[in-house]
Amino acid sequence: MDLRMFGIDIDEKEYKQNRIYKIRFGSSDYPYLLSKIEKPPRVLYAVGNIDLLHEPAIAIVGTRKPSNDGVKYAKEVAKIFVKRGFVIVSGLALGVDTFAIKSALENNGKVIAVLPTLGKITPKSNKKLAEEILNNKGLLISEWNTKSVQRYMFIERNRIISGISLGIIVIETGIKGGTMWTINYAKKQKRLIIVADIQAEGNRRLISEGYPMLKFF
Repeated sequence: MDLRMFGIDIDEKEYKQNRIYKIRFGSSDYPYLLSKIEKPPRVLYAVGNIDLLHEPAIAIVGTRKPSNDGVKYAKEVAKIFVKRGFVIVSGLALGVDTFAIKSALENNGKVIAVLPTLGKITPKSNKKLAEEILNNKGLLISEWNTKSVQRYMFIERNRIISGISLGIIVIETGIKGGTMWTINYAKKQKRLIIVADIQAEGNRRLISEGYPMLKFF
């Protein structure tokens, strides 16, 4: 993969040559589910297989510091949904995101990673994983393509993670942090929310609110 594709000074012809797509709201390539959320991105920048934006997808979300049970659930959930034909959506963060993505790829699944910006792979340690996603006919997307990464980009990308998905699987979460942002967006978007049976504070709260529980181990 030519990492020049993540530059910001690329004209329309170069976008196409490098498989960088600029998908505008209202175009046929724009994902239908995302178009129906509150404040959908006006533009999506995408690298890779944009056909995945029109396939059934499930998001796997959770903490950057999962427990041993969280790691097992992330891997198993990704494997199960891949085998059932779902695209796995995640944020390329450390922890649950990384374990879910790796499991999906190991099981010949397809992955959409939603990034804060395509101009700079974050975290830097997952740049190789981003390459593996593309090498396995996956997709990287963002509503930004700048080399500067701002905090608000992490928060706003979470509405895209849930927005392009039929539902989210919450592996492990506290009551604060990025995962809860995604959960709250999923609630507003009326997405299916399933919670792993893990003794984390956020998981317990969601289950007490009546969200269905997933139990493997």
